Amino acid sequence: MSKKKKAARKVARRAAAPKKKTSARLAPSRWTTAATIFVYDVNGQCRVRTSPQVLAAADGIVEWTVVNLTSHEMPDVEITFPKGSPWGGQPIPIKGGNARVPLSAGKAGTYKYNVTCNGYTEDPELEYPVN
Repeated sequence: MSKKKKAARKVARRAAAPKKKTSARLAPSRWTTAATIFVYDVNGQCRVRTSPQVLAAADGIVEWTVVNLTSHEMPDVEITFPKGSPWGGQPIPIKGGNARVPLSAGKAGTYKYNVTCNGYTEDPELEYPVN
């Protein structure tokens, strides 16, 4: 087969390939922002670590998941926002391991949050200073 015919077939295959469609899952109204809260013991005292420590919330759902590394029981966890919450000033209680909060009533932005569990409050600015 000649080079011209090969080039013509290659162009025809490219033209016949279906166009990629944008997925509806990528629409901002369906985003889920997820954060994980780790609860563990240090010398018999409860400690908390969060990942990520600053929440970037857009239009969609914000979800927190609690991972308890100390026992099989889920502790009561409370999330507070020191500089204002997207939903107002109320803390968010988590009972049973996870919480999903729609952001349709709140406003999008970046929010720092503190987590309290069994009397211990993690403050990311104190434990992980930003340079």
